[in-house]
Amino acid sequence: MQHLRRGGPATRTMLADFTGLSASTVNRAVTSLLDHGLLRDRPDLAPRGRVGRPHVPVEVDTERGFLAGIHLGERETRVVSGDLLGRELHRTTFTTPASAFDVFAAIGAALRVHESRLHGRQPLWAGLAVGGLYDEHRGVLDHPRLGWCEAPVDVLFRAIVPTPYTVVPYVEAVAEVEYRRFESAFRRRPESWLYLCAEESISMAWLVDGLARSSADDIESFCAALGPGSADGTDPSPNRAVLLGRAVALVRDVVNPEVVTVGGEAFTRHGREREDVFDGYRQRSSYNDVPLRFSELDDDLRSAAALGAASRVMYVDPIGAMQAR
Repeated sequence: MQHLRRGGPATRTMLADFTGLSASTVNRAVTSLLDHGLLRDRPDLAPRGRVGRPHVPVEVDTERGFLAGIHLGERETRVVSGDLLGRELHRTTFTTPASAFDVFAAIGAALRVHESRLHGRQPLWAGLAVGGLYDEHRGVLDHPRLGWCEAPVDVLFRAIVPTPYTVVPYVEAVAEVEYRRFESAFRRRPESWLYLCAEESISMAWLVDGLARSSADDIESFCAALGPGSADGTDPSPNRAVLLGRAVALVRDVVNPEVVTVGGEAFTRHGREREDVFDGYRQRSSYNDVPLRFSELDDDLRSAAALGAASRVMYVDPIGAMQAR
């Protein structure tokens, strides 16, 4: 699934060559994915003169179902429906209500509108990208910036979404989208990736081979310990930008990633601030071999992150996901 998402249609023979798996193993996997409606055959793309299923390309099926991605932000919540390649089909945004019950009631109303407009497509999976601290064992969310303490997210989600769902830290969802964009633009897959986001809060994610392995949310106190200034973006002085640069450098030295990317308004709002972030990064880092990349956290990226929260399981364990429905 991941290879087909990155490279487009491919034959079973090509998939076997790419993965190193046997032809029989690939054929069984492709057959199962076809049966579950996640892939489709493309006989029109088969080379002339070549016959048989090994030579018929397959691709991700973007017509049968849809994913439902939700980004629950401090100020705004967005509900996005998209296909299995992460292409947006419908989007609804609204001001985030104060209570968890009202938030999920509004999410449910938006999803019902989306489904009515998607003409028979079946919901495959839902994903919630959110800050704060989610306890997957108890199904509750602590989100100090929303004033939520042990909000019963699982109970509320199951009440409004009839499909299985995944809750993903927002910074991880954004980082995975940024990784795929980098991979597409530069035609290479970094082994390790550090992403820091400074928007409503300061968060970071650590990726290996394109998948988030760990993350930390709301790390303003960590940043503040590195020097004077306000880490939350409220202080307009250059000290804040330098402080953010120092924080990035310190984490970079600890985890030693191949690529370092920063995004969010606190990093990218003004050109002068970027220079100050660079200064703080250079001053603090013990290494000069990993440049600092800036990313614009725009509306399209936020929507892609919401859909990424929904699609993650479909590319990690697609058969298991379909069997769980």
